[in-house]
Amino acid sequence: MRGASRLGIVVVVAALLLIGIGIFLRRVNADRARHQATAAATAPAAPAAAAAQHPNARRTPTWSADLDDEPSEDQAYKANPAAPAEDTADQWGRVDFDEIRRALPDSTYWKMAFPTKDPALLEERERIRDEWNVQFGKVQSNTATDEEIDAYYAEQQQISNDYLEFLLYLADHYGNDVPPSEVGALKLAGELHLARLEELPRKIAEAKERHAAHEQARQAWLEEQKQFATPAPATE
Repeated sequence: MRGASRLGIVVVVAALLLIGIGIFLRRVNADRARHQATAAATAPAAPAAAAAQHPNARRTPTWSADLDDEPSEDQAYKANPAAPAEDTADQWGRVDFDEIRRALPDSTYWKMAFPTKDPALLEERERIRDEWNVQFGKVQSNTATDEEIDAYYAEQQQISNDYLEFLLYLADHYGNDVPPSEVGALKLAGELHLARLEELPRKIAEAKERHAAHEQARQAWLEEQKQFATPAPATE
């Protein structure tokens, strides 16, 4: 009988322990669930939500026409939608460039990139490009101030942004009308401008660092010249 009593006690104790463990685990799981719910509510937005909060995020053109060839970078820069080759002239004729110009009236693409025979505009482009070459020379020689560096790269950023905006509009509204033989050049042109935009922050930072080092060296040299130019004190 004693053995049976002891066994009964052990069974009861074990049952109580299991009940206690079960209650403990339920509390732990409940606390964990509350913690996860709180964390989810306070966590940063997911990438998709973040993208929705930034509707101006840069995107790449998606072309409906099939790609016929794989152009070189030189072909991409020389792509002229308004001055097509003879075999694509009829296809480009389906694109209403006047409508695109009305949709993007302030784009620098029209001033600096769209093909034209207007001598006044061609002369203006040449003048602007000459100014850019002078500004770029100062950047490369580390003599451009921070303000001049910002101004130069701001212009380059505007050009690339507007070129991409033109390509996006062309792809969205006339993607089926673009000659397949031109799609490769247009795609590559967009990729090149995207790459330029991605490199701009690094180029600006490096240009300013070089200018600061250049100025520091110049000031040190000027101080040395002052010391050499100062006459030695007279001795009795």
